[in-house]
Order: sequence, then structure tokens, then C-alpha cells
Amino acid sequence: MPARERAIDAGTRRGREVNVLIGIEVRGARRMAGVSQDTLGAAVGISGSEVGRIERGEAPWLTTVQAAKLISAVGLDLWVRPYPAGPPVRDAAHLQLLARFEARLPASVRRIREWPIPNNRDRRAIDLVLAGLPLRTGVEAETTLDDIQALQRDINLKVRDAGLERMFLLVRDSKRNRDILHATGALQQSFPLNTRAVMAALSRGQDPGADGIVLM
Repeated sequence: MPARERAIDAGTRRGREVNVLIGIEVRGARRMAGVSQDTLGAAVGISGSEVGRIERGEAPWLTTVQAAKLISAVGLDLWVRPYPAGPPVRDAAHLQLLARFEARLPASVRRIREWPIPNNRDRRAIDLVLAGLPLRTGVEAETTLDDIQALQRDINLKVRDAGLERMFLLVRDSKRNRDILHATGALQQSFPLNTRAVMAALSRGQDPGADGIVLM
């Protein structure tokens, strides 16, 4: 599990860095306001010594709610938003879905998993890139369809930022996923080809002529 451990370690380091930054902001704003640690602590329901530990970045127990209360008490506002930072930990079902798809490809089509988007500051990746085809082709795999609009937006951004010319959406073949696809027309407009058309072309090492959805 080295990849997972590295991702967790990176998250731990980032969390500690954020705690330090929050402490610096709290200390600076508190001093500018002329408020003591004890007074600030009383306002948010903690002790002055706890405020001191937070300001020094020595409070691993600090929660987002507690941080937001402190920030608000010194006249600031805390806003947190996640950003893409690398491929997420994949479960067995996701890996099996990709493996089933790859097993249907001819030897002439080379597979590159977790292909990084070519930008030094962008740590997103394409689930699978197919080399040896007429067009630069990507594959994004989904075991469970959920927020279709968010999924489509994410795929469109990846296609743009990775400079892909063709994209296939690989979806686990389940009743729930089929029902969602039938009920939603947006994905079919963006991915007009079906499984048979896509796989028939790929089995010959050819480009099928359009993006498509592959159910497996």
C-alpha cells in the first residue's frame, strides 16, 4: 500500500501546515485587536493556553469548526475548498473495471494508467491513456454514477487540460448505472457512441470516430 501511505502522509503534512497558518492569522489579528489569549479563549469556549497552542501551530486536535470560530472572533473569515492534488485511492472494483477493459484491447494499443496531466502545478491524472491509436485517447472509469453534471464538467476539464482528442467513459454495467444513463441525456450527447461501436473499433486498433460510453 505504498501509494496510499504516501497520499495519507501528504494529507497529514498539509493539515499540519494549515494549522500553523491558521495560528499565525489568529495571533496577528488578535494582537492587532489588542485582545489577550484568555479573552479570545473565553469568547470561543476554550482556555487561553489552548489559544496559545493554536497560535504556535501546536494543536493537532484543532477542528475546522473550532478554527472558524477563532477566525471569526478576531474579525476574519475562514473558507476552505479542496483542490485536485493527485489521483484518489482506488478501490478494487475500479481497478477490476479497468482491467476488464484493458483485456479487450489488442496488443498494438499500449495502456498507460494514471497518466498525469502535463502541467507542473496540476496533479490530476487520466485514469487510462491509450497509445498507438490515430488520436490521443483517454479513458475515465466510474463504478457508480452519481452527480452527472459534476462528472461531465470534470471530464471536460481533463480533456481540455490534457490535450486529449478522444475520450471514453468506462462505466460498470449495473442496473442502477443503466437507469441513470437512460434518464440523463446530457452524457449521451457528449458520448454518442455505445459499447459495441467503441470496442469494435478499438479491437482493430482504430479510432471509432467519436467519444463514447462503454458499459462493462
